Amino acid sequence: MTKTTFVNCNLFVGTEDEVKENAWFTVDNETGKITEVGQGEARPDGQTVDLGGQYVMSGLINAHTHMGEDPYAHRAYPETETSTTVAALENLRSGLKGGVTYLRSCAVAFDVDIKLKRERAQHPFEGPGIMPCGRAISVIGGHGDGRNGESNECESSWLVNGPDEMRRAVRTQFKLGAENIKLMATGGIMSTTDQVDDTELTFEEIKTAVEEAHSKHMTVCAHAQGAQGIHYCVEAGVDSVEHGFYVTDEDIETMKEKGIFLSPTLIAGYQVANLPDDSSELTLFSIQKMRRALDDFYTHVGRAIKAGVKLALGTDAGTPANPLSETWRELVELTKAGASNYQALRAAGLGSAELLKIDQEYGSLEVGKYADFLVLKENPLQDVAAVGQADKQVYQHGQRKF
Repeated sequence: MTKTTFVNCNLFVGTEDEVKENAWFTVDNETGKITEVGQGEARPDGQTVDLGGQYVMSGLINAHTHMGEDPYAHRAYPETETSTTVAALENLRSGLKGGVTYLRSCAVAFDVDIKLKRERAQHPFEGPGIMPCGRAISVIGGHGDGRNGESNECESSWLVNGPDEMRRAVRTQFKLGAENIKLMATGGIMSTTDQVDDTELTFEEIKTAVEEAHSKHMTVCAHAQGAQGIHYCVEAGVDSVEHGFYVTDEDIETMKEKGIFLSPTLIAGYQVANLPDDSSELTLFSIQKMRRALDDFYTHVGRAIKAGVKLALGTDAGTPANPLSETWRELVELTKAGASNYQALRAAGLGSAELLKIDQEYGSLEVGKYADFLVLKENPLQDVAAVGQADKQVYQHGQRKF
């Protein structure tokens, strides 16, 4: 068994609001897991890597991504399975370079995320670890109702009417290999047929999805922006509310009681609201929807943070001007909404890891966990923007990737 000891660093373990000075940690090269952590004089057992007094933190875990989307609308359309797969591979590689070492997929056309995860064992590629989702579940005319393929022959989401169709959709995604179910509970910004406060899935449909998914050890995340749709999701017991534009104080308390996470994706809203009126990436109708809701978005998310709701970090990567490689920007937006630097960083580590149920192996730099970490010149606990360092070192399972 060969080991590598990383010495001479300032270590943010991720479990407390502190950096351990003059720290070191040892990684088993075969398993990629941390075997020892300490301060002061190291006890090297094998190879030694001197980190030169830089700052070390856990890799980012992005809990809301769309890996097959082009955030800058550079791809030719129509969107096919081939173009989606190529985009996904490009996004995954650049995302890892940007510091994302694990992600949860929250919908991609053609179930590309499921297929890539299956192929990875035989045909390795660079990128974060993946919790796949496949297609989202929506309603006719709702957020996510679109078509893909050479001749628009494929529905981009499951379109359900009633609990029985919802059950079939969840079971089918389970059969295909999904580990997360994405529900489109309300209207959204990018859809052209609805408003953000439109309630789309019914309570009974959402409840059925939660029961069916949880019986098969899958998580359920819900795109939910309007208050009524958020309420349905919270009462039904989803694992995470995504966005949460108009979450009420009542539902915030229920989320705390039930341990439901909030994944705000503030950066997605910020980027859309700041697009020019003549943007080629999104319609003016959608841009104006976001501009009208932006202040409310930050206000309600801020209330949830202040109240102590469990927080995960998601960016909605793939939406306009919002690439996976710039996941770190969500840390900055969370602090603007009222999170402390530690709360934001914890959301990107243990928070997201707990939501994805991978916190026994990911999310912090503790003994027994994978050595997925970033090496930074500046202290992220003093300024979370330090994570945006362009030439940061990125390690995955103890191996340097960038």
